[in-house]
Amino acid sequence: MRNNEKLLQNLFIAYYDARKNKRNKKTQLEFEINLESNLLSLYEELINWKYIVWKSIYFIQKTPVKREIFAWNFRDRIIHHLLYNYISPIFENEFIYDSYSCIKWRWTSFWIERINKAIRSCSNNYTEDCYILKLDISWYFMSFYKTT
Repeated sequence: MRNNEKLLQNLFIAYYDARKNKRNKKTQLEFEINLESNLLSLYEELINWKYIVWKSIYFIQKTPVKREIFAWNFRDRIIHHLLYNYISPIFENEFIYDSYSCIKWRWTSFWIERINKAIRSCSNNYTEDCYILKLDISWYFMSFYKTT
């Protein structure tokens, strides 16, 4: 299979990946109305080096805290998944074993088993004190705080 044919096949795979949990979103539905035409257009833009990122979608998320969200347009999400599908096998082999984010087979249950094993080891099977440091990145998402 030639590279261009493989790219088109990978675009379809990326589309199916991108639409997971987005089946009723407006931009996904608009894209799907002319699915083949839109994917072929993306394909042409890529092979001709003409791809341009579209404007983000802006909205305010109110729960769990009020914050601004800038979401990618659905067609750009497809490109993100295309790139992810190409580079994830390379990076996953380089990450430490306890990296979990965006690694397909490392679900919550995997993390729970690993942390339980670490706690048992550190605490001498729950017979000694053990400490866990939980970190968060401040202002990772822009938040609105009510001031008094």
